Amino acid sequence: MIELVSFSIFIILFFMLIFNNVRLNIRLSEVRLEVIKAYLEKTIVSEKLVQMSEEKNNKNEDSSEAFLKFISDSRDWAYQYIDDVQEGLNKFVTDIEPEIAYFDEYGIVGSAFPHYHSMKKISEAYKELKKLLPEDYDKIE
Repeated sequence: MIELVSFSIFIILFFMLIFNNVRLNIRLSEVRLEVIKAYLEKTIVSEKLVQMSEEKNNKNEDSSEAFLKFISDSRDWAYQYIDDVQEGLNKFVTDIEPEIAYFDEYGIVGSAFPHYHSMKKISEAYKELKKLLPEDYDKIE
């Protein structure tokens, strides 16, 4: 009888251990699936983060490149404008200088003419305009 009771207890304990083992294996499988799912989500999120970071860097590089191009173009336009203005001033000075020099030298004699005061103003304005040109402008070539 003791043998039967001990055998019954052993069998009950054995089946409890088997049931517990099966339950733990099922729970372990569920945890493995959760870990795999978490790893996949982490991978997807990290890839998306890297992609967004690269896009942001590309946008920053594009905007930086566009800004640098604008600065470079503006500088080129400014230099071109300065060259054009200096050429125009130089042409004006070259064309008008003999007349202004003549007026400055012999204008006093013609001070009775009606255009004397206008020519005097033009001569003064010409001299102020000539100051805008660099002194070595003709010598640069």
